[in-house]
Amino acid sequence: MSLYKEFSSLLPYLQSVRKLDTYLSFDVSFPKTWKLLKRFVDEEKVMEQPSKIDNERMFSFVAEISEESVGVITQNIKGIIMYNLELEEKERLFQNKVDELKTIFEKQNLDNLKGLSFELKPEPKKITLEDGEESVKGTGKTK
Repeated sequence: MSLYKEFSSLLPYLQSVRKLDTYLSFDVSFPKTWKLLKRFVDEEKVMEQPSKIDNERMFSFVAEISEESVGVITQNIKGIIMYNLELEEKERLFQNKVDELKTIFEKQNLDNLKGLSFELKPEPKKITLEDGEESVKGTGKTK
């Protein structure tokens, strides 16, 4: 796999990649509203840095220089990005549905609204709940 393909999904967020002795540091900038899930963050290998960009948080993810360690860090960063982009899309969808519902309530009479019900289309796969969200507060240490 080419270096470009590996990092193309990180490019909007990636600020720099630095070599520190036997480690690589991936400096990424995320919106302040984004969450970091524990499953994507090894607290000993991530550290929050001061950000020069308004409404963003800067993190340094550190990995030993090995294919496995760098692969884990890049997959974790991609996981954070995908999770939060999906969360943002869900929020937009929620707002759209609230607006649709508001329009229905404005146009329908009370008797019709009392009979209003909601039905979800059946999904072929189970819905899984995410838990263990945690925002890193700069307490991580690099080795």
